[in-house]
Amino acid sequence: MTANTGLTVDFGKNKSGDDWRIVNDGVMGGLSKSNTTLSENSMVFKGEIRLENNGGFASMRTLITAGVLTRCKTVSIRYKSNHTDRTFGVSLKNSQQYYIPYYKFLFTPNTTDWTVLTLNLSDFKHYRIGEIIGDQMPTKALDDVFNIAIIISDKKAGAFDIEIDYITFE
Repeated sequence: MTANTGLTVDFGKNKSGDDWRIVNDGVMGGLSKSNTTLSENSMVFKGEIRLENNGGFASMRTLITAGVLTRCKTVSIRYKSNHTDRTFGVSLKNSQQYYIPYYKFLFTPNTTDWTVLTLNLSDFKHYRIGEIIGDQMPTKALDDVFNIAIIISDKKAGAFDIEIDYITFE
């Protein structure tokens, strides 16, 4: 899609996914581990959250061209997870500094079947270092978003997985 119509990340072999990278709590001394695997039609993000050393998060992230989400109103994610007891987040960043606020929407899978979750971008909350600091993401913030992440930071130790078919911003 173009900057005027949104962005689609369609995972799977010979599709999108090679440019996503893992960022875990090890950047702050934590011990959580995670990885991604591309299948024929999806990407699996899985690992184990550990809370030692003030740890507790794992993420898969990619860079996008700033401005590509400017006119978008929603994001849809087709996913499934074997862990209906875990909470994941979709995170949008417009600064490279970890302490600068970012925007996130949290969701908990309610089934292990494939599900399409459609979110209004205006429902994303304003966060700083894992804490909510504001109610809504201003529309203007989309102009500068350059980083998309799927993150798990639910303060629960243990295994997690999420398999994603696509992420579409419209």
